[in-house]
Parts: sequence; C-alpha cells; structure tokens
Amino acid sequence: MAQGQDVVAVSSEDPLMLLDCSQQPTFIVLQAAICRSSDLQPQIKSSFKMGSLIGRGSGESFQLALHGSGFVVVQPSERQPVVASS
Repeated sequence: MAQGQDVVAVSSEDPLMLLDCSQQPTFIVLQAAICRSSDLQPQIKSSFKMGSLIGRGSGESFQLALHGSGFVVVQPSERQPVVASS
C-alpha cells in the first residue's frame, strides 16, 4: 500500500479510467480496481440472482461500491490469460 505523497507508476494494456466517487456511489467489478483514494468508503455488494444458476446471469455476482470524497482508477477490460504453447 502506498501512502503519503509518493509517486506510483501504473501500467495497463488498455487506457485507464478515473472515476469520481464524490457525487454518488460508484460500483465497479472487484478485478477492475487498480487504485483508489484512501478517503473512500468501500462496501461489497452481492447481485446474485437465480438466473446465474442456469447460465443466464450477467457474469459478475460481486461488486465493490465506493462512496466519499475521492476517486478510483479502473481498467476497462479484464486481461486475457496467457497460455503457453509447447
């Protein structure tokens, strides 16, 4: 965890998105979060529905809700796993 007034380098394959969480709660997928302000209040939200049991769900059953004075940096897409060939 980085605290204080340090400089941190972050890299991503896709352009990162900076989301302002101060006006209303911001919901993101847990794996998309890169970094966030320490003043934000995090809360895990479950959106499980019965359709998920039969393959009709949206795919993400847990989200991170952030609210407060600050921001969160997210990556817009999940990285595809690298498969080694033999």
